[in-house]
Amino acid sequence: MRRVLILLIFLLSSSVYANLFEKEENLANIVEQMPMLKSVECKFRQERYIPQSGILLKSSGDFKFEEGKGVTFYTTYPIKTVSSYTSKEYKRINAIIEAISKKSFGKLEKDFKFYFERNNNIWNFGLAPKSDSQIVDYIETIKISGDYSNSLRAISNMEIKLKDGTTTNIWWE
Repeated sequence: MRRVLILLIFLLSSSVYANLFEKEENLANIVEQMPMLKSVECKFRQERYIPQSGILLKSSGDFKFEEGKGVTFYTTYPIKTVSSYTSKEYKRINAIIEAISKKSFGKLEKDFKFYFERNNNIWNFGLAPKSDSQIVDYIETIKISGDYSNSLRAISNMEIKLKDGTTTNIWWE
């Protein structure tokens, strides 16, 4: 009985994520439901799983999003580093975050299909590369989750799955 319960919980939690990417959503419907994101400073924690090596990398620190400027991660654990997505090398990541913050998805329509689901106050927004996009060989999916009831941090989690199986999860706290 215990094994059946564990299996059922696993299957239900897996299907919630899978369901997001089963039905492409009209962009106009998504824009209406997405919260406006404002500049924010908070804590973050991140886990990156690299399947080729079986390694799970963990980091944490301070996060800063400045509307119109970009994203900066001030990592304090395990080592101190600064990653700024305002630079040219991270232009695509910054463009995605800027588009979401301004609810201006037009720039992303060329490369991505969009997905959205809402369950009470929790929302999930998915992006999957179009088959003719240059990024289809690198990115599998991007999932961004949030909570309508948290006005300070509308986004609570972002998951990026790459084609090579690498998965990065970032939580904002």
